[in-house]
Amino acid sequence: MRRLILILFVFAFFADFSSAQGFMRPMWRQRILEFKKVRLLEILKLDEQTSVKFLSKYSKFSNDLAQVWIERENLINELEVKINRGDKDSYDKLMQDIFELERKENELRVNFYNELKEILSDRQIAQVIVFERNFNREFINTLREMQRERMRRRF
Repeated sequence: MRRLILILFVFAFFADFSSAQGFMRPMWRQRILEFKKVRLLEILKLDEQTSVKFLSKYSKFSNDLAQVWIERENLINELEVKINRGDKDSYDKLMQDIFELERKENELRVNFYNELKEILSDRQIAQVIVFERNFNREFINTLREMQRERMRRRF
């Protein structure tokens, strides 16, 4: 069942993919985030009060992280344009900005997990970390499966 729901979300991701930006539209990003939250709450088995606190922190973290990813993607796109145009300099500034965003992403994660220590046990925080990794893997694998299936139908 969980796999089916993930496949539906991935299908929605492809159906509403914004090729101009290279990102999911906010509506689908939000739906996937809601799905992740539901799954996390099932895994963590939190009481209502703790769930509210957790969801508030998780939503803020997810939104902040998405913003960093978008900024980094834009900078990398700029870097690619400069490379394709044959520009010979001004790479360093863009690369430093990209590295700074990667540091910011790491800082966001560390701060988020430190904030979780106020409301979750170490085991629950570990469950969040493992869930994030597994969810992302399953999402990517499902995307690949769908791409393969599309290619099979074409030929």
